Amino acid sequence: MHRAEEDYIKSIYELTVEKQRELIKVSELSLFLELADQTVNETVKKLESKGLLNFMPYKGVTLTKKGHREAIRLIRTHRIWEVFLTEKLGYNWGDVHEEAERLEHATSERLLNRLDEYLGSPQQCGHGNPIPLPSGKSEPVSTTSMFSLEAGDLFKIVRVQDNQNLLAYLDKQGIGINQHYVVKSKDIFGEIMEISGEKVHHLSKQVACMIFVDIK
Repeated sequence: MHRAEEDYIKSIYELTVEKQRELIKVSELSLFLELADQTVNETVKKLESKGLLNFMPYKGVTLTKKGHREAIRLIRTHRIWEVFLTEKLGYNWGDVHEEAERLEHATSERLLNRLDEYLGSPQQCGHGNPIPLPSGKSEPVSTTSMFSLEAGDLFKIVRVQDNQNLLAYLDKQGIGINQHYVVKSKDIFGEIMEISGEKVHHLSKQVACMIFVDIK
């Protein structure tokens, strides 16, 4: 597989976790990858011919067993490298994605196992995403977005989407994993919510929907 095709496989897996369902619409995949539907359709058909996914016109795509195994291998390798880069080399959480993308394609199973052991078998990457075991078993993942909360709700940030623009924005705001907040107000029409912790922040719906929480 080419790197771009591997990104499709990983993205479908990630969306199955996000949406908590196996069938992912092509429009959802296009939005996630920030690509045109036609481009995604063409690549999806190529991946289907390689036995990595099943494509059902007007319904969506689902990974085959072969595709799922490949996705687990890629996701596991990528996230373990992210942990290494942030914890051992001091990378910012917004800068590790591209480096991990390069490294995952050149990592043998032996190296990955040694790296995992060296890091103490981490269960999550720095963005709060679970690191699956080789068997595919994974820790539960929060799918409760911040924007789904209501005024008065107490919560802890447990996961954020691995989006470079989002991560740069959160850094500027001083917002990170495991921080506690309360929702002060939520403006549905204006699509803005106010949260308060050590500081007060006003977040757009777009940002709040990319942050996932545990309610206290």
